[in-house]
Amino acid sequence: MAIEKITGIVVDTVRHNDRHNIVTLFTRSRGRIAFLSPVGSGKAGRMRNARLMPLSVVEADVNIRQNRELQSLGSIMPAEVWRNIYFNPVKSSIALFLSEFLNRYLRDSSPDHVAWDFILASLRILDNTDKGLANFHIWFLIRFLDIAGIAPDLSGYENGDAFDMRGGIPVVDEHIHKDILSPAETRLLVLLSRISVTNMRFFRFTGNDRRRLLDRILRYYAIHFPGLSGLKSPDVLSDVFA
Repeated sequence: MAIEKITGIVVDTVRHNDRHNIVTLFTRSRGRIAFLSPVGSGKAGRMRNARLMPLSVVEADVNIRQNRELQSLGSIMPAEVWRNIYFNPVKSSIALFLSEFLNRYLRDSSPDHVAWDFILASLRILDNTDKGLANFHIWFLIRFLDIAGIAPDLSGYENGDAFDMRGGIPVVDEHIHKDILSPAETRLLVLLSRISVTNMRFFRFTGNDRRRLLDRILRYYAIHFPGLSGLKSPDVLSDVFA
């Protein structure tokens, strides 16, 4: 039996029974894989749990068996050591949101090297930056639209247009159906299309504006990926960035 080394980002951990958790990793080589992971006890158990926090990046030697829905996850080692994602309450709230979003989005088990590279690079930015954190999740979601294949086509935008979230294009009539952004919201979308790591701290929003903006972006995702509806962690972000 061939042993394979994998590197994975933890996107979900749930209790399976008294002896095992189910740990879901997004791996660069194999996409999404669910593993049975021993709970453990004492110091060893606490160390293992710490290594499997949401958005931890780990390496493991595994034997992938094609006839198993749940693979076995043995010993693991950190592939990246986050400096303060888990010790900064703002960053940990963002990490909680990103892990829930990615766990829902990455339901397809196929490898996606572009998504993997972007997610890992984004986590490194989150760990190392202290500026613009209130807009980090907005930046991530806007930039991830390209990777998801649903980036809006704003090339034909003219001032006063609305935005059809189903079609992904500007429109003149904002009453075609319910999934339409108003002209004011559409102007903001055009502005946000220019958001970057270096300028995200300059985007100023009130807590209510940021909450409404996040709701619209997630609605757009959910229209194209129905599994992304009903996320719970945005409420946490709303409290943090109130």
